[in-house]
Amino acid sequence: MNAGLLAARELLRIVGPGRIGLIGAEPELARELAMAGCVLLSCDDGCATDVDTVVIDAGAIAQHARDPDVLFGQLYRARCRFVALLAGAGRGELAHLGSRALTTYWTNAAIGAGFRRCVAAVRTGDYAAANDPLLPPLLAFERVDEPEAARWPMSWLLANRDLHMDMTREAGPRADAHLVRYALAAQWVRPGDTVLDCACGLGYGTALLAAQSRGKRFIGVDVDAESVAYAAAHFGHRYGAEFHVADGTHLEFLPAASVDFIVSFETIEHVPDYERLLAEFSRVLKPDGRIMASVPNLWVDETGRDPNPHHHHAFDWSRLAAAFQGRFLIEKRYRQEAPGGFKLTQAPRNLQEWPLQREPEDTEWWLIVAAADPRRPGATTYSHPDFSSAVRIGAQVVDFGRWYDNPWLYRPLVQMGERLSDAAQLRALALDVLAAAADDSADFGAAATVLAYSLLSDERRNEFAGDILAIAESYTAKASANPHVHRWQISLGYVAGLLALSTGQRAMAARWFEVVAARDPLTFSPLLATKTVAAGFWRAILALVDGDRDGAVAMLRRAIECARAALHADDRNVIGAPDDPLSFGFAELAEVADMASQCALALRHIDEFRRAPGKFWALIDVRRFGLSSWAQNLERENRELMQWLTQLRSMVVAAQPASGRVSTALAA
Repeated sequence: MNAGLLAARELLRIVGPGRIGLIGAEPELARELAMAGCVLLSCDDGCATDVDTVVIDAGAIAQHARDPDVLFGQLYRARCRFVALLAGAGRGELAHLGSRALTTYWTNAAIGAGFRRCVAAVRTGDYAAANDPLLPPLLAFERVDEPEAARWPMSWLLANRDLHMDMTREAGPRADAHLVRYALAAQWVRPGDTVLDCACGLGYGTALLAAQSRGKRFIGVDVDAESVAYAAAHFGHRYGAEFHVADGTHLEFLPAASVDFIVSFETIEHVPDYERLLAEFSRVLKPDGRIMASVPNLWVDETGRDPNPHHHHAFDWSRLAAAFQGRFLIEKRYRQEAPGGFKLTQAPRNLQEWPLQREPEDTEWWLIVAAADPRRPGATTYSHPDFSSAVRIGAQVVDFGRWYDNPWLYRPLVQMGERLSDAAQLRALALDVLAAAADDSADFGAAATVLAYSLLSDERRNEFAGDILAIAESYTAKASANPHVHRWQISLGYVAGLLALSTGQRAMAARWFEVVAARDPLTFSPLLATKTVAAGFWRAILALVDGDRDGAVAMLRRAIECARAALHADDRNVIGAPDDPLSFGFAELAEVADMASQCALALRHIDEFRRAPGKFWALIDVRRFGLSSWAQNLERENRELMQWLTQLRSMVVAAQPASGRVSTALAA
């Protein structure tokens, strides 16, 4: 993929298509932006006033000795909202430019002219890379409007810096550390979530959450009225966030169980009674909600006390975990460092997940992610923040409130990408539900299916497979008018087939696949045909291996007919309300069609199996059996690769002598 395409994709993700002015930009970038529908204008001789974004090639500007302070001043007066700075042809080629190749040089020039760092551009993967002072591939800035800049100038920010600072109007590792936490938190926000940023300060973090996440409502609260006024003026209208003066221990304006996700960074050490704060968080958080928080790690002097006069407590990991346990289920923790910190003054920028099973090590900050306990919902009325319109038109596929005994279990237990991220916590929750729920309920079926899938990748599956298979036998035999019970009977039967296959019980697997393939997925939703089509496909493969060509043909034809019926069915339980469609419906329906196409390929090439089974396997392309499954696997592989590269870059940069970091090989 060429550099112009990469730069264009990243730029569009930050500023979107619009009227874009170019200063020294490469032709490849211009072509890609034009292909995205942008109006392109040359700004080499001055910036027009009707431009949304100006893109600057930093290398070209520096080589022509244009003064960045003058340039950013001109762009500010032209009232363009965004300025994006590209490193140019190669970061290594900038090294000979001295200070003009450094991130802080350009960032300070932009901030001094009246811009701020663009919250949409902050990325967790860039944090460790920022240990290298050379310009990154892209920097983005956003204009601070004149009234706000006049009321809260940089002198005001600097005077209040000890308690509050707008980290978008500051360069350096401290600002990077605060911003990247919010970028990490944004990854945990689910579609439709109501998000509370408690102790939001000047509001930049609330704005970042709104800019980067899939949430719907964003609320920032702080005890300082002037900070809230700043936040509302700078970020309220522009990012659709609301700000309130409130104490985190008294959030009376928020009803009980009204918030899906709480972010509270650097807060609980400031509160005399943090138990009261956590109790209030527990009150406003929905039973399927989450919280993410951070604390300094043992910022203490030789007396064992935190010397910061605004801190009432000193936390290490054990004290932080103890504060959250009992009210919440701890899912993940992260360690974070930055140069110039209170303790690890020479530590490079680092933000990494630290497994809960691993012994804590010294760090500058701990970050914790925890979930509300869905087993204690109380009398709260259930509603899913993203599916209300579909429920109103009678789409049973997302009507959890009607068909589950405890619908608050759905997101933390079932929903892929949203459920408990810690495998041990997820399994413990599933086991608890299995023990407590009625054995003919949707809750029971969901828990059994989650356990069965977790067992597939467990080394102890041979030991416990018999128990799960016995549960599947009993559950799938129950008669029920509950469509979600039908869903779990089909899903549990399918994974029972996979589990039997993984433990060498081929005959049992074949029987399970036959049972599932004979079920009608439309009793729940056409989308459930992914399981019945897959069951038919795998039963056909088993038949081919056993030499039963006719049986394989019959199963493939049944799978194709099942897919046809699903694709012709009423779409209410696929897309929900046509004017407000479900986000997943079309993608999963496409998966049904894709799986059917592979069954069709298998049917067309079935005689190749006898002559050349390897060719047959290649022709049906089983690796991408189901578009969604393939895309999820690819996304996971890419994510793991990027995490590995980020960690490698961090280790290499950290190992460089301070004088050699600018020229590190990984900087290119």
